[in-house]
Parts: sequence; C-alpha cells; structure tokens
Amino acid sequence: MVRIVAILRPYRLKDALSQLRDRQWVQHIHVQEVRGYGMQKEHLEDYSGDDVGMEFLPKIRLEILVEDLFAKLAMEAIAKGARTGRMGDGKIFLIREAAVV
Repeated sequence: MVRIVAILRPYRLKDALSQLRDRQWVQHIHVQEVRGYGMQKEHLEDYSGDDVGMEFLPKIRLEILVEDLFAKLAMEAIAKGARTGRMGDGKIFLIREAAVV
C-alpha cells in the first residue's frame, strides 16, 4: 500500500477527483484545505518591517491510498485532472510505508 499526497490548486480539485472517480483501486481519499507558497514569486510580497514577507496561497492537499501496483496510474490521473501548465500547479508525492494501520 502506498500513500499519494498531491498539493494542487483549489479550483482543480473537481477535475482531479473526476479522474479518480469509479476507480476500484483507490482505497481512501482525503481532502484538506491548506495554505502554502513556493515558486509563484509574483504572489509573494516584499519584506516590510515586522511582516514575514510571505503571502501563503490557498491550496488543496489531496491524499489517497492505493496498492503499489496502481501508484503510477493514480499519479497520472491526478496530474491529468490538476495540471494547467502554469507555475503553481502543485506537487505529487509518493510515500511508501511499511504498514498501514
């Protein structure tokens, strides 16, 4: 069993989930609203006085559990639904765990 964690744009969640819908190999789906920043520099504010100089942007953290055999298919499905081709589309992480309790 592997865990796939994807950080994506909030408005792309529906498309990403539609790519995963009706797939028997998806064991678990968890969605969480998060905030973060990365290479989207045009959205970061300059340091000014007491401010930390960063603006965290809204993102979605999508987490799914699948069997090892289907990890590549799941990551491709998420990317197909979430990708816009612009900076800030997000990341997909594959986490292999010894045991899932």
